[in-house]
Amino acid sequence: PERFTVHVWSPLLRGLALAARLVAMGCLLFFSTWLILDILANQQSLQPRPLVLGLVLGVPLPLALAALLRWSARATVDVEATRLVLTLRSGARMEIPHDAVEAVRPWRLPLPGPGLSLRMKSGRVFAHGLELEDAVPLLEALGRHGTLGAAQSHPLVRYGQARHALWRRRWYHVVARLIVYPMLPAGILFQLHQRIAFGGVLGEWQSYGLGAWLRSFERVYTQVFLNFLLCACFIRLWVEALSLVGAWLMPSRARGVRRGAEWLGRLAYYVGLMVLLGARLLGNE
Repeated sequence: PERFTVHVWSPLLRGLALAARLVAMGCLLFFSTWLILDILANQQSLQPRPLVLGLVLGVPLPLALAALLRWSARATVDVEATRLVLTLRSGARMEIPHDAVEAVRPWRLPLPGPGLSLRMKSGRVFAHGLELEDAVPLLEALGRHGTLGAAQSHPLVRYGQARHALWRRRWYHVVARLIVYPMLPAGILFQLHQRIAFGGVLGEWQSYGLGAWLRSFERVYTQVFLNFLLCACFIRLWVEALSLVGAWLMPSRARGVRRGAEWLGRLAYYVGLMVLLGARLLGNE
């Protein structure tokens, strides 16, 4: 048999995971939009304290719940000659004859991730959905044993396949993008503050010691880190929206649209934000 790793969701658990992801996404979108409006208006109405409090309460807790539910939903799918066998993390097994499946359909909403539903010949939908980002290998395996309709060419399947192939989500990419890179603008702002307030880059160190100097850098870096984090979330939203629209309009070019959207997102983050920072600094002179 051909084996695939998936996440198997009951309607209740998927609803809980979906709600948790939407809460986290809504919180990030709210603060990201607030920050972008501040940047466009050249003001700073979004203060660090409510921002940190909102992000701490509205993002890690829902995402932790979603991750826990996703861990519990991990399963394997074995595509055998006459049946489809789901083996859950708990050890429970569900066997579905290929002859009982009428069609495989992508989820209408790709959350908590892209997934598939099995429509049975009885007219009912199988109670558990299968989440997997790149569904094409599984669909190809199922296609050798039954009728899948147009599932493999569905825009959401192409969207998930391109997303799986082209979105970099390794831990070192996240560290470099969200932690290391903000040190550059933070260093620029910090040295400007030191020169204006203390007459030199090491002025505060020489006057009040290393501890005070490091605490000043920490305050500047924290503000820059939070701003860049929110901007990265805002840019990611538009990258996903553009990729999804492109997959719907041009399914055969979903990968090319995703590649272009990812490069536009990188350009906006690594170049556009620095341009906005430079324009704001020059505008305040």
